[in-house]
This record gives sequence, C-alpha cells and structure tokens, in this order.
Amino acid sequence: MRTDNLKKALQPYEAKLQAQERFRKLIGVKEVNGGPTYEKYIVGPIERFERRKNAFMTALPDHPFGREFREQFKARTGHDNFITSLPYSELESDDHIGQSLGASAWRLCREYSPKTLPVTPSEARYEATSRSEMSRLIKKVGLLFGAEMVHITKVDPRWIYKGLEIPHEYAIIVAIHHEHSLIDTAPSHFSALSTAQVYSKLKFITSQLADFICGLGYDAAYRETLGLNPEMLMVPLAIDAGMGEFARNGRVLSPEFGINMRLKAVTTDLPLEVDKPISFGVHEFCMICEHCALYCPAKAIPFGPPTEEPPTIHNNPGFKKWYERADRCLTFWSVNKKKWLSCGGRCISVCPWSKPLSSFHNMVRWTAIHSPSIFKKMLIWSDKVFYRRKKSIKEL
Repeated sequence: MRTDNLKKALQPYEAKLQAQERFRKLIGVKEVNGGPTYEKYIVGPIERFERRKNAFMTALPDHPFGREFREQFKARTGHDNFITSLPYSELESDDHIGQSLGASAWRLCREYSPKTLPVTPSEARYEATSRSEMSRLIKKVGLLFGAEMVHITKVDPRWIYKGLEIPHEYAIIVAIHHEHSLIDTAPSHFSALSTAQVYSKLKFITSQLADFICGLGYDAAYRETLGLNPEMLMVPLAIDAGMGEFARNGRVLSPEFGINMRLKAVTTDLPLEVDKPISFGVHEFCMICEHCALYCPAKAIPFGPPTEEPPTIHNNPGFKKWYERADRCLTFWSVNKKKWLSCGGRCISVCPWSKPLSSFHNMVRWTAIHSPSIFKKMLIWSDKVFYRRKKSIKEL
C-alpha cells in the first residue's frame, strides 16, 4: 500500500472511517473480546436454519411449509401472493406514484443478477502482505462504491442456511440507511420505496466489491439475503462484525443509525483482519423502550422480556430473545394495498435510536448509553411526546 496516488484518491474515505471511529469512542461504544453479546442469550444448540421456513417462502403456493399461514393470509388479505401489486387504476394518485416509484426501485434488486468477474490468475494476484491494510482498503472501496458503513467478520457456519455451503472464510458486511423523509411515512408506498431503493443500492455495491476482490486475484461472491433465495442470516453476521447489537424488533441496532439500515454481504478468501463485536447497552435500553412493539400495526413485535420459545416455524430456536412474528408482519403488508404495498418499517421510524447524526442527537445517544434506567425512561417518554407518536395507523 505504498502508492501515493492510491492514498490520495481514497483520502476522503479514510477520513470517513476515522470519523466513524471517533464517533464511537465519543459516545462510549466498547469493543468486546471473547464473542458478541448475543452469546450469553444462547440457551440451546443452534441448528442451521431451513430457509424454506422463512415467511416469504412459506407464502408461496404449494410450498411444503406454511399451508395454514397461506390460508390465513388469503382469508385476511384477499390475495394469493404478497408480491402481487394492485392495478394502477385502483390506486389514488399519490399511491399510483408511490407504487410506480417502488416498482422502478425494486427492478435493479430483483433483475440484476450478474455473475462475478473472473478471478485474476494466481501469477498476477496482488500480494496482500498486511491483513489490516487490506481490510482498511476494502472498507474504503466499499465507501467509494456507496456504502455508509463496512465491517468484516469471519463466516460462522451457523449463520449459513441449511443445505448451502459457502467456501469463504470472511464476510464483508455493508450497510446503508433509509432516507428519513421516506421511512417516516410508514406504512405507505413511499416507505416501501425506501426499502426497494436501499436494497437495490446494496446489491450494486456488493456486486462491485466482489468484482474488485476478484480483480485482485482472490475469490469473492455477492450473497443474497432477501426472501425467496437467501443464503446467509444477516443479523448475527452483522453483530459478529461489530455493526451493532440485537434489538427488540429482531434487527441489528447500530450506534450510528439505530435500526434504520439494511445490510448485504460479500464473502471472500482474501485474507482480512476482522472487526470486534461491540457493546453499548442495547439490551438494557430495549428492555425499557417498547416503541417498536407499541407502534407496530401488525402486532408482530413482542412486549416484555425475551423468551426461549419461538412462536412460529419462521423462528430458529436456541436463543432467549425477542422473537418477531414474521407471519403477522407479512400479512399486514397486503391487508390494504390501496394505501401501502408494505409496512416499509414503522418499527424503524419510531425507534428512538433511528435519528440523524447531529450534535444534539449524539448527545442523546451518549446519555442513552451511560445514564441509569430512570433517565433512559425519560428519554423514551420525551421522544414519544416530542415526535407526537400515534399508536393507530388510522391517526397517521
């Protein structure tokens, strides 16, 4: 890594990495030795999850799992498939625009499936003499391609879906956040648009990142994580990589974005230095704050403490955690397609952590991490009052 032009070209992204590191130190995020914080909540053997049991796949016709779910889905929504959109003639003008925007944003994600570029032959391989320098380069290139956060971990076989094999040792986790103006409209066609836009960007970024690594002479591949053909479980992988901690709604909560982010992965045999897991009190905060459960229109997020018993086949047992009811969430998406094509993340929009990065909100983040429970409760109450949270979607 001695090339002056390389250093100069990527300096803005080095500055971004340094700013991210300073931010975490400033608010008191701690790196964890000896494993991620979720390990203390493992209560039994963790089996590799059968991907055909995820709610998206069980909703498909004639699927071996989920007959009862499909019957309930049909009875509640009137639709056979959650993917089917309404004809534009049945929509109000604003929702016509929203649905059209969503369809255009999803297209790249759903149709763009390129094969990774060939790996450069071994005789021309770039020799990576320093794992730490190479990891730094990968992160900067990820930011260059459009990522907002890039972290690295080893691939834990437990987080690969049952029956699949991934030959690579390392996973590069990429994150992008939703635009607040879009996600704050949830549930609506415009919050669904935000989901589509972010996933399409992530697919493009991770495809480029995989191609870059192959150009260096190492094997790499973009990994699908969405509903119908997922390869890896992103939540535990991202926690392993130090992106954040496990939150009440089943997502990763990061210090920077809260749960307002989406994730994708590239796996590779390129020798890399991994990031450490982090701890900043998410479990304790979520125990007090129940915003995502309170405001979830589908009642898919549990109140109270974590439990050991998964409520449906869509959940993998072995943890004491908050189990989300994916079947309720997916059903709600299709209840009223004249108003929204999906919930699009109301749990994301109401989370007190999902605020823009600013001096004021960073001060609040520091307080949320370091203050006793009584002050955490005051912060949560203040968030509810200041943002005039509405419990019923009829009030939105």
